[in-house]
Amino acid sequence: MASVVTLTGMEAERRRPDARPLYMIGALLALAALGAVGWAVELPYVAFGPGPVADAARSVVAEGVETHPPHGELLTVTVVSQDVNIFEALIAGFDPTIDLVEKRRVRREDETDEQHRNRVLWQMDDSNHRSIVVALAHLDIEMVPKEVVINEIVPGVPAESVLKPGDGIVAVNDVPVKRVAEIRSLTEGLSVADTLGITVRRDGATLDVQVTLAEREDEPGAAMIGVVLGELTAPPFPLDIRAGDVGGPSAGMIHALAVIDTLTEGELTGGHVIAGTGTIGVDGSVGSIGGIRQKVVSAEAAGASHILVPTDNYEIALTAERESIEIVPVAHLEDALEFLETLEAA
Repeated sequence: MASVVTLTGMEAERRRPDARPLYMIGALLALAALGAVGWAVELPYVAFGPGPVADAARSVVAEGVETHPPHGELLTVTVVSQDVNIFEALIAGFDPTIDLVEKRRVRREDETDEQHRNRVLWQMDDSNHRSIVVALAHLDIEMVPKEVVINEIVPGVPAESVLKPGDGIVAVNDVPVKRVAEIRSLTEGLSVADTLGITVRRDGATLDVQVTLAEREDEPGAAMIGVVLGELTAPPFPLDIRAGDVGGPSAGMIHALAVIDTLTEGELTGGHVIAGTGTIGVDGSVGSIGGIRQKVVSAEAAGASHILVPTDNYEIALTAERESIEIVPVAHLEDALEFLETLEAA
């Protein structure tokens, strides 16, 4: 007969397997799963951090004229941005030099990486052209007209069927044109329903089209082509800003200063290291930009004693993590030039 062993309650408790390690393993696995999900989930924000700087004057390339490379520096400042997950966003919250910005403020909806890159590079090209235009205007150097371009077409006019926005007008009735005023003079005296021969440049090819003139709504009986025109101009000598693989329009103001400094004797900076940021308008106005706090940090780390910032960004710039760099608000290119004149030679 088999013997039966009876265990006391205490002995049974000692013999029962300890489940705590299993609970701990389960908890760790759950945390690991949550961590993996948190790392994989991308937030609708990007992190702005201080980016690299460059000497704007070194990007100015001029030929056929006397240049005066400055001894001081006019620094362009940038930000770096990256998508963030939950953990990266938490880490960024503890770094005073990093800001989280809603992605929709810097990227268009459904915009691909390539589309975004092409857009910001186009913005830089456009900004560089405006910097040159404004700088040469300050130096009383006239731009040379190159081509008249169609910017818009009035809906419903006959020209809409044969012309396109972006077309360059090469000639009107076989007369070469390079200015809007020349086209206006060639259309004076014409009547509604008259036909005009226009030669355009489109996609690298030259086309001859016949355009029937429409009637102006604001002036009954007066004839018009029905287009909004602009002029493409170029410097009277080879002049370019080669800023490298950097996008966006925020270096407009500092590039205009760099062109002026390069083409004139003396030192705009007085030998100092001066940073700057802000878009430039064709009238010389300086517009606001993004990432101003990070750009202040970059400028100070690069040794700049001052940073010129758009007036609209000034209050936010003052909150940047900094020690001694002086922040100077400017609303127009002339404000920047006037400030630089107050600097004593380094």
